[in-house]
Amino acid sequence: MSQAPRQHDGNDGLTSGDQVAQRPRTGGRVAGQAYAPPAPATAGSGYAWPFRDYSGVEPRPLREAYQWWQAIARDVADRRRARRWEQGDVADAAGVALNTVQRIERGEWVAAHNLFLVCSVLGLRIEQIVEVADPRPPSPTDRAARRGLARPATHDRVATREEVLAGRAVLSALARHHELTEPRVDLNGTVYVRAARTGDFSPLWRFSTVLAQTLGVWVNVSADQGEANRQEAELL
Repeated sequence: MSQAPRQHDGNDGLTSGDQVAQRPRTGGRVAGQAYAPPAPATAGSGYAWPFRDYSGVEPRPLREAYQWWQAIARDVADRRRARRWEQGDVADAAGVALNTVQRIERGEWVAAHNLFLVCSVLGLRIEQIVEVADPRPPSPTDRAARRGLARPATHDRVATREEVLAGRAVLSALARHHELTEPRVDLNGTVYVRAARTGDFSPLWRFSTVLAQTLGVWVNVSADQGEANRQEAELL
């Protein structure tokens, strides 16, 4: 007597009567053990997203993935605000769901191709999230060198006063993050700030670089309060 054909139910050709070990849906495997890494907003320690510390996360590829994702997502939110776009505007331009943009800015995982679409419409590139090392600080007496702090090659044009004012919310937030106070702008668009330590130009350089990456144009930044007074710079 012939055996009746087995019925398939989608479980790799096995019937419901067979014992099928269901594999958990995870983000990958480490040393043979499945894991589902938490989102960057909840991983690591220290400051709340988007300024969390992932230095204790292992393995290294996962740690770096968190760091990269945090940097990209932070730039997405900052660039959107600088352009005065709503999240829906970004979603429409990128052809993704509004929830995708919201999840990126909340520090949640999304499909990489959706992240690339969002970055594309905001003009963000991979080189903008690479960690930059501080240059050798110029001599306090070398005014020309202080004004000529290294600029990213892609930001040769200097921001106007109008562009600085358009991004004032982002600029003020970044200034606070780098412990720079009283941001002011003059008629030429130069931004003046007070540094916590006189003669320490590292915070100024980092602030200038991140600001250029966020606004898409270089912003001249100075701690020369005397020049700020002469140029009648106004508080932002």
